[in-house]
Amino acid sequence: MLRNANTGIEKSSLREIMLARRRSLTENSRSAMSLAIAGYVIGMPEVVHACHIHIYLSISTLAEVSTAPIIDELASMGKLLSVPVIRKGDLVSAAFKINDSVKSVQFGQFEPEEVSIVDESYLDVILLPLLAFDERGYRLGYGKGFYDRLLKRFSEQGINPARIGLAFLQQRVDELPVDPWDEPLDAVVHEEGIIRYS
Repeated sequence: MLRNANTGIEKSSLREIMLARRRSLTENSRSAMSLAIAGYVIGMPEVVHACHIHIYLSISTLAEVSTAPIIDELASMGKLLSVPVIRKGDLVSAAFKINDSVKSVQFGQFEPEEVSIVDESYLDVILLPLLAFDERGYRLGYGKGFYDRLLKRFSEQGINPARIGLAFLQQRVDELPVDPWDEPLDAVVHEEGIIRYS
């Protein structure tokens, strides 16, 4: 575990370290760990009882936790799904079905070919990507602030989905540098289990 990340290591440097650490995993290892993470996610009470779940479409070039097995399981459970899309500089939720065609857009992100924005007030769970997470539930993202603004908007609008980060255990640090706009998570799921913060 990387210790004392907020003393002398800035967020930009930490992003590089964590991305390199994640990319150092073999594809087979990432795949196996992603399957383990999927198993924990689909058994979480928040997910089992959810109707509508927001989940990211993983980017393999960034060595993210693969969400494909989670999406398959959620679809088989009959969950309504939405995925992030960027509109007017902000992240919003678009309806997604398992056979929908997708296209690559800015930052390597995928989004549906046909975008239908959903009513986010019905979201029960949001599953987020991250580069690092700490013992307090703070996450380090890619530096664009999309998810922090989304979560802040949810809070201001009284929308309270469970905030669950997906990560490999090697992405954990003791303490991240935190800015006033950083939004904490309720839980992080990794290949060995679930860490809850609330």
